[in-house]
Amino acid sequence: MFLYHMVIHNDFEVNISPQRVLQEGLSHKTATRWYSKINDLFPELIEIYRPENLPKWVDFKNAFKADLEEYEKPFYRFPRLTDKILVFNGEITSDLFAYIEDIYDGGRGYLVEGLPSKEDLIKQYWDSMNTLDEYLKNVPYNNPDIYIFDQVPAKLIDYIE
Repeated sequence: MFLYHMVIHNDFEVNISPQRVLQEGLSHKTATRWYSKINDLFPELIEIYRPENLPKWVDFKNAFKADLEEYEKPFYRFPRLTDKILVFNGEITSDLFAYIEDIYDGGRGYLVEGLPSKEDLIKQYWDSMNTLDEYLKNVPYNNPDIYIFDQVPAKLIDYIE
């Protein structure tokens, strides 16, 4: 089984060169910054509602996102080599992002009308957590947020242009 990580280059973010990834490997330090991470939205609430018995390695600050399918070229492809991969319901991330957009919209509430509170959404996000194997057996939601909490060695990464 392969996992994928898209490569996005733009003018307003730090761009990590493919050469660097192919030398150092893929980690939270070399991953494409384009992917929104749940911890970037409401980090304080993520910690408040974090389940108590999670292992210390479940730390979004040290994770990067991946996909189950190819996106558009260029992208990185690599085999699954760790069990430190968790899957969450990405629809909840979209709902939480609406709260960020609402702030930029002046806080009128139009964008979040009818949504559960941020706190309830974050609780639901944690509740949606599955291992990759559990997710693949049941596919409980169609829009997975896949986080890898480990480094992918450079020798296992293919850069597809």
